[in-house]
Amino acid sequence: MIKDKFIITFFLTILGYNLTYAQVSDKREIQKLTEKSYKDLSETFLTLESKNDTLTIKLYAEAFLLKAKKENNIIKKADAYYMLADMFTRTSKNEQALVYADSIITITKDKNDYNYPAKAHLLKAKILGSQSNFQDSMNELAEANNYANTNENEDQQYQIKYFIAILKNNLGQNEESLKLFKSVVEYYEKKYLENKEHENEYIRSLYAYGSVLNTLEKYDSVQKINDKAIHLSLKTKDSSYYNRLLLSSAAVHYNKKEYKSSLDSIRKLQKLSSSKKSDDATNNTINFFLGRTFYKQKKVDSSLHYLLKVDSFAFKNNFFFPSIRENYELLIQHYKKEENIEKQLFYIDRLLLVDSILDNDVKYLSSHINEEYSKPNLILEKQQIIESLEKNNITKIVVLVILSVFVLLLMIIIIRNKKKQKIYQKRFQELLENKKSSETTTTKEKETQSIIENEPKDIGISEIIVNDILKNLEKFEENNDFLQASISVASLSKRFKTNSKYLSKVINVHKDKSFSNYINELRINYVIEELKVNSTFRRYTIRAIANEIGFNTTEAFSKSFYKTTGIYPSFFMKQLEKQEISKKHKI
Repeated sequence: MIKDKFIITFFLTILGYNLTYAQVSDKREIQKLTEKSYKDLSETFLTLESKNDTLTIKLYAEAFLLKAKKENNIIKKADAYYMLADMFTRTSKNEQALVYADSIITITKDKNDYNYPAKAHLLKAKILGSQSNFQDSMNELAEANNYANTNENEDQQYQIKYFIAILKNNLGQNEESLKLFKSVVEYYEKKYLENKEHENEYIRSLYAYGSVLNTLEKYDSVQKINDKAIHLSLKTKDSSYYNRLLLSSAAVHYNKKEYKSSLDSIRKLQKLSSSKKSDDATNNTINFFLGRTFYKQKKVDSSLHYLLKVDSFAFKNNFFFPSIRENYELLIQHYKKEENIEKQLFYIDRLLLVDSILDNDVKYLSSHINEEYSKPNLILEKQQIIESLEKNNITKIVVLVILSVFVLLLMIIIIRNKKKQKIYQKRFQELLENKKSSETTTTKEKETQSIIENEPKDIGISEIIVNDILKNLEKFEENNDFLQASISVASLSKRFKTNSKYLSKVINVHKDKSFSNYINELRINYVIEELKVNSTFRRYTIRAIANEIGFNTTEAFSKSFYKTTGIYPSFFMKQLEKQEISKKHKI
């Protein structure tokens, strides 16, 4: 017994000695490394980082930091913190990386540096976005954008554009995301052709561009981009994007129902993951693809294994993404076939909870939800299960109460939506019958007349000039010149041979609105009449119509249409289409 204690004490002493020795040895090594230049330390750090030599990487980063502290060099200290933060992101220690990013922001926010603190805000945005924390990620991008624009840092501006495009894609704004990614790809392609050091940035932008095209179901275009990016990725020493490109290829094959090819891409990725440690998010995405693909191949047991792993990881790590809905749809389908009511109910609740989480961040996902699992159908299915449980098991009353609350909340949402639809329908009818337009015109004329009567005769502009401007405006309206996209106060006043102040004031007084509202209302009134009478025009997309009548963006057109009419153009066009179909059926 005494001998055993002696042996244990001896080994603990040796272990403690080794740990202490290692710490002392590291400190000596760090001290020695500070004799090197910042450039040498930085270049060696990057070389070691590509080899994933974490322990040695940390020594070089800490040596860089110690050297900066000795010289009281704030920017170099920020560089060291960034090196440490980047190291922690590569080892999936994101919380520690965020701490270092915050330290950078604290010490550089008043330094007016070309790179900092925008660089740290960008790093935070990247980390938060990878954690599906889109709101905070967007806030960090906004901060980074302010600094990047102030410093005219084009590289950072395009990095921000890249991340905003990712967030827009996650929010369902796919067309806008595609447009942004196209410009990002063009920027990095130009940089890559000038300097091969930008190859990784170019590959990354290609991968992201392909991801959006995948969402938009342009699979042939995705595969072309993937083939190009994979070729580049295999040529470069750092092939970190190769695994993501394999996932993108797997998604293309899956969406085209080429399940065997999809599995081949996943198997390649699994081999890479076994030889090189992958992050948890990548492994979970692999599980997601395997679960779905096996389900489509009717390999139920294998599918279930992976689908359940995805669910467990998602709730454990609060990691949710738009397409994860399919994971729960498949689980519900499976347990419905098995007639396992409890499991079916459990995963319906899971799906509703996932929806509520996604709806908070991913605002436009509802339009892409599979009709089979839309909220009304889920409510109906839940109600049927509730009735079954009431008959078979009275002890589950607590569960029923909770479910009733869910149903009540969802019913309130549905009722509110129905009321909104009624209001929209009424406004549509008014527009169709020209009631709203005539009433508005009459009211506006009265208001304008009242303003003119109460306005002093002298408004600071000659009556001759006022009349001349009003005549020009009348011709301007008759010729539909307001449809020109580039129209502005300056261009119109130049055309009328007057100055912009006079034109603005005449429109304010005699049209009773600002210049922009005046132009927008003319455009909206024009498009309403055009949509009512022109069936070809109704087949245009919202974007095409917006461009046709002078709006630069779809969003600006939709907002202006809603402000003028009280409904959105998409609703107005759908109702017109319904009426057209109804007329054909009657005939």
